[in-house]
Amino acid sequence: QVAKPAYDRAATRIGIVHFGPGAFHRAHQAFYVDRMLAHDPGLAISAVALRSDAVRDALAPQDGLYSLIEREAEPAVRVIGAIREVLTAPATPQLVFARLADPAVRFVSATVTEKGYCLTPAGDLDVDHPQVRRDLADPARPTTLVGWLAEGLRRRRAGGPGGLIALSCDNLSANGERFRRAVLQFAHARGDADLARWIEAEVAFPDSMVDSITPATDAALRAEAAEALGLADAWPIQRERFAQ
Repeated sequence: QVAKPAYDRAATRIGIVHFGPGAFHRAHQAFYVDRMLAHDPGLAISAVALRSDAVRDALAPQDGLYSLIEREAEPAVRVIGAIREVLTAPATPQLVFARLADPAVRFVSATVTEKGYCLTPAGDLDVDHPQVRRDLADPARPTTLVGWLAEGLRRRRAGGPGGLIALSCDNLSANGERFRRAVLQFAHARGDADLARWIEAEVAFPDSMVDSITPATDAALRAEAAEALGLADAWPIQRERFAQ
């Protein structure tokens, strides 16, 4: 009764770096990628947490696998295999940068909530934000999403593999344009006009709209997942059946 990945996970390759692998990402984007991998094995996910080790500690011993329970009159349970690795950015910064510079990576996506973009009320990068100031002073050791992407793109440009698609999946209006503006403003603020021009020419920031209600994981969900799977899942996820 449990749906499993319809592809050979060993044959998949990382093509997406995702910042913010919380419940919504694992219930939504990773669910769609899991379906896409049956047609394109080059789209597996490297999931990067900006601070917390919690997702890595839960999913790494499970090889990135976890269960998703879709809520309907008859709940459906499926195992999601889209996440090939889980990283905590401060613990393995060079590996994160290597992924961002990898020619095989075609997408960088993000679910970090609106505050994770460090924007002013007008929608510009808040260069007075303490973390942004820190990243501008020490760009090789970033702490913000924008700082990680700007430095990763600088290294990608130096390595020569060309641009990619940077996809915000957070619920804020004109999310792609705001993401783009913040990254460009960060590049200018660090005094790298050449990088900003390269980003403008080589990196796409499409707008997106995403939706699916994703309740928090609790003890009841863990028990339900264990009963369905016949084994313990350290961090199962649930959502309503509807998603777009």
